[in-house]
Amino acid sequence: MAMPRLTLPGISWPLQATVGHIAVTTPGITGHFKAAAGINATVECELVEAGKFRNGAPRQWCRTHQCYWGVNADLAQLEASGRRQCKLHQSGMGYLLYPEVFDPARHHASSLCMGEDGLLRLRARSDDGGALLVRTAMALAIDCRALPGLFHPSVLQINITPPAALAYVQALRDGAPLGCSDCSRCGHPHLDLGDFAAEPHRRHYCGNCGHDGTHSVQAMVSNPLQRLREFALRTPQRWQQWF
Repeated sequence: MAMPRLTLPGISWPLQATVGHIAVTTPGITGHFKAAAGINATVECELVEAGKFRNGAPRQWCRTHQCYWGVNADLAQLEASGRRQCKLHQSGMGYLLYPEVFDPARHHASSLCMGEDGLLRLRARSDDGGALLVRTAMALAIDCRALPGLFHPSVLQINITPPAALAYVQALRDGAPLGCSDCSRCGHPHLDLGDFAAEPHRRHYCGNCGHDGTHSVQAMVSNPLQRLREFALRTPQRWQQWF
């Protein structure tokens, strides 16, 4: 029997990608999930207009699977199935349902790091009574609504996924020039993964809208977690450690 299609609060991420999309405007994901967490989810495509290919043909960008749609094979698939889906629509996705959503504006003495096992470790004190919050998770979300001016106004939260955290920690260890490039088209922050997280560069592809013409002033590895780190350094009364 087929698994039901569900829309639930959750975080998902491609298992193989060089561009990421962790700044989200909605906390829900739609697809088929076998458990509360794993690497075998089938998540529905979210396609948005993304300009044109070099040959002038219109293209779209899949925010879910981080790839373009609109080549001849995509059009043939659309005609055969009646569904507009990117080439990676059947690919297994990493996912976590009902993730912890951490509000840094309501906590102090906060600490976030990634252990050798790849899990995130969060510790913080609540402003309301000082209760200790301790969490260990494969992924979590940072609530950005109480951090005005840090990201584009449409960004509700930053999802700290395993590949995003791993790329960030590796860049820190390697001493790579880190920054956060905002898309010149939609304003969303850019995330470098894989080879792009190992080699500083100036041209950045947007994981939110697929725009590929944003250039940073200097070559760098772009990761939204760096902007959150800079926020943490400016607010030592709130943060004790950020990776």
